[in-house]
Amino acid sequence: MVSKCANPTCFAAFRYLRQGTVFNVEIKTASNDSPSRTSRVEHFWLCEDCARVMKVVWQDGAVSVRPLYRALSAGA
Repeated sequence: MVSKCANPTCFAAFRYLRQGTVFNVEIKTASNDSPSRTSRVEHFWLCEDCARVMKVVWQDGAVSVRPLYRALSAGA
């Protein structure tokens, strides 16, 4: 169950779906018993403020929050 914003530095409590964005993330795992991969969907919530600038992603075997947009380089 979702209880707070997925951003670890934010402490906004989940109250209503309309106050933020829910991300459905497909979690892929490999079983030790067989080489086949299994997957499941987990749900993560970002509050309105965090959802404006961040997204929830599955990367390198873990769920994390990332900026929506990449920072521009100094020459851009």
